[in-house]
Amino acid sequence: ARPTPEQLAWQDLELGLFIHFDMRTFTGQEKPRTPADPNTYNPVDLDTDQWLEVARSMGAKYAVFVAKHCTGFLSWQSNAYPYGEKQTSWRGGKGDVVLDFAASCRRAGIKPGLYASVSSTAWWGVDNPGVIKWGDKKQSDYNKACLAMLTELWSNYGELTEIWFDGGVLPPEQGGPEIYPLLKKLQPRAIVFQGPAPGGIRWIGNEEGVAAYPCWSTVKTLNDPGAGDPDGSIWNPGECDVPLPGHGWFWDAKSTAPAPGEEKRQQTLLRLMDMYYRSVGHNCNLLLNATPDTTGLIPQAIVP
Repeated sequence: ARPTPEQLAWQDLELGLFIHFDMRTFTGQEKPRTPADPNTYNPVDLDTDQWLEVARSMGAKYAVFVAKHCTGFLSWQSNAYPYGEKQTSWRGGKGDVVLDFAASCRRAGIKPGLYASVSSTAWWGVDNPGVIKWGDKKQSDYNKACLAMLTELWSNYGELTEIWFDGGVLPPEQGGPEIYPLLKKLQPRAIVFQGPAPGGIRWIGNEEGVAAYPCWSTVKTLNDPGAGDPDGSIWNPGECDVPLPGHGWFWDAKSTAPAPGEEKRQQTLLRLMDMYYRSVGHNCNLLLNATPDTTGLIPQAIVP
């Protein structure tokens, strides 16, 4: 097994910033049966340049923004379905955080990546592994919306270094959308996390920011989580994703309170260094999550 040039370049990046921000930031709900009013979304001070300055200051070489999470809220000017920034009063309905994020990445010299889950979308009544489980919408319509959504993300914001599929992708033979041909056409050089294509990267099997030792870049089965296999015939390196110590994937007022003192800050630093040694030091990339609050800024209490 050998890495593609794109896999090798991705592995050399080593450290990335993960940014979770959508309707859940304002409601605290991940998979609501009743979607929140779009106008609930109102990040009055949002500044993606600040996000990328945080990435730069921690030494990240790439960043992955969660463009669509499980609520189904679309963080760009989308025509895929009517639930996103286009339907809000924020910035007069003209906001496009994906556009801002991509531009900030390029100004900062940091490689851009996008997360867009298709396995869970509450607005459609869809939950894992990507099928409608409540409501009256149709699976065929959801599949078309997925392709429309991904076409927008992969066509309108330039070349992406990483594409994230949380929980993988339901294959067409099981009722899922035909994503692989679209990916090959629009973003053939992107590294794909848990995606429907070879030449990607795999989940390490936990959300603690650490990998086993030894941890191999080869596997016998594509996207098989864990430590890999030295006899594997597929090059499929691991990525360790983790929130900052003491925090969640999305902003929460309790978890983002300032550290009480120098001793607590030192404990956090030691935990971060341990993650680095046991992720990058164990042959994986580390994707560390620092989430903006309801103002749209990453709180100073958690900025490195």
